[in-house]
Amino acid sequence: MEINICLFFSKMFVTRFFGSCVLLLKRYMKKMKKWNQIFEWSKKARAYLQEEESTSFLDEEHPVIRRVVERLSEPGYLRKKGEEQGRFDADAAFRKLHRRNGRRLFIRVGSAAAVIALIVGSVVIYRGSFSGEESLPKVFGHVSSILQPGKSKAVLHLADGRMLVLDDTLRGKVETGEAVMEVDSAGLVYEVKEDSLTKEKTREFHVMSIPRGGEFHLVLADGTQVWLNSETELRFPVHFSEGDRRVYLRGEAYFDVKKDAAHPFVVSTSVGDIKVLGTAFNVSAYDEKAIAATLEKGSICYLRDSLDGVLIKPGEQLSYEEGAKAPVVRKVNTRLYTGWKENLFCFEEQRLDQIMSTLARWYDFQVKFESEELKKLELSGTLDKYSDIQLLLRLFELGTNVKFEIRNQVIYVRKVK
Repeated sequence: MEINICLFFSKMFVTRFFGSCVLLLKRYMKKMKKWNQIFEWSKKARAYLQEEESTSFLDEEHPVIRRVVERLSEPGYLRKKGEEQGRFDADAAFRKLHRRNGRRLFIRVGSAAAVIALIVGSVVIYRGSFSGEESLPKVFGHVSSILQPGKSKAVLHLADGRMLVLDDTLRGKVETGEAVMEVDSAGLVYEVKEDSLTKEKTREFHVMSIPRGGEFHLVLADGTQVWLNSETELRFPVHFSEGDRRVYLRGEAYFDVKKDAAHPFVVSTSVGDIKVLGTAFNVSAYDEKAIAATLEKGSICYLRDSLDGVLIKPGEQLSYEEGAKAPVVRKVNTRLYTGWKENLFCFEEQRLDQIMSTLARWYDFQVKFESEELKKLELSGTLDKYSDIQLLLRLFELGTNVKFEIRNQVIYVRKVK
């Protein structure tokens, strides 16, 4: 009996073990088949580029092969890629080290990008360039992009009418009737004067505005930290008195709220309020008729006059558009919505018009699409906010039939003919 039981479990173990092995082998073979295909495409494309094959047959080839050959044969393409690699500025990189944290560019692209990655090195060595131009110089000078990434900057409107222009180079203290504000490279910190807490008077409100191409870090009088994104405005009291701690937001901000059970923290927007006790969350309310709140830790409650309060848990996002019957709550990868605070743009199967809108606020440009169809294209990728925007655009081009052209402060999005 004992022997039979042992044999039974042994057979079950072996069956499951080999089943797992077969599954892993199938996945491996599937990946190998894909990479074998890519390798074959790369050899075929290289043959055309080295003129071992007549281009008269190119139209009959797989679309990936045609796209790679056309892209790598484009006049100035390799020179442009070389210049991009030569833009590294060691001093600037060192100054931004605390912001970049060694992150690398990551982007999901199609097979064309993989083919180019396999063949471009050997082709460059063999040809130098594909347009009859001279070989790329060994040393490139630092070339500045037309579109520069944003930086820490804001405008603070005080209750007495004064206006302060803030950036990461400003150092010092500013005094008002109720508080002392200390500003440095890390942002702005409020410290309430003790005597102002005992005085019976109307509370002072300040307004912080973040322009396009800007962001700013603010520490409120209660210790709550706020990261403000581009094109954002926050109205807040210099110090919080009895009742709730209420601020007014238009745009996007990430809040790390100081816990105070007796005084709930409330973020008011044009389409409802977010009420919390102590938590970390992101609120996006650029549209006056819509809101999205993404929770990383703690709990928050969405409140609106005509609706019951809606609670959400960590890892969830609440979104609501004016006129809808109820908010929508769903599980999300919070990094996609809070990564900007850590100096990252994270996109996952997101529409191209939404991606370009996000980038436009930070790099301060206008965007024009050739057609409505291009706006609906879904792409994924991650970019360091302080990188050259052309890195992301060029990689998007490799994986799609889209062409980005930068002219002054405008990016034109066109379909490759």
